[in-house]
Amino acid sequence: MGAVLGSAVGDALGAPFEFGLAGVFRERFPDGIGELCGGGGWDPGEATEFNGAVWPCLGSAVWALRTTCSFEQALAAAVHLGGDTDTVAAVTGMLAGAVYGPDAFTARWTSTLHVPLPGSDGRILRAGDLRDLAKALTEQGGSGAPRPGSPLR
Repeated sequence: MGAVLGSAVGDALGAPFEFGLAGVFRERFPDGIGELCGGGGWDPGEATEFNGAVWPCLGSAVWALRTTCSFEQALAAAVHLGGDTDTVAAVTGMLAGAVYGPDAFTARWTSTLHVPLPGSDGRILRAGDLRDLAKALTEQGGSGAPRPGSPLR
């Protein structure tokens, strides 16, 4: 559950700073934490040759996780790096969510979270929906097709 919510929060937190310079996040949020202020709606047309490169992204995410001691601090550190902030923050959020668990998320981020679900006629997933999705994935446990009534349908 922490990984599912963490990746969504990280993506939304990092999106407004996409390809910005290092340090811009801290300038806007001197408290070092920030607030959820954007996100959603990546389009394949936005891809570039450096967008989402696996090794730099993973290295940055692991660095942000290992040099901080909370979910919020890890995400702030990831976004503060600048560059591909939404991708790095999403991966950092997934890792930090798995480490710190879903109780580590602040309401100021999850209460405003909304994730457009591609190919679903405009359906929007909120924090509760993402929790349900994570629970359904856990219950399914790789057993095949989603159960009737599952959020995976």
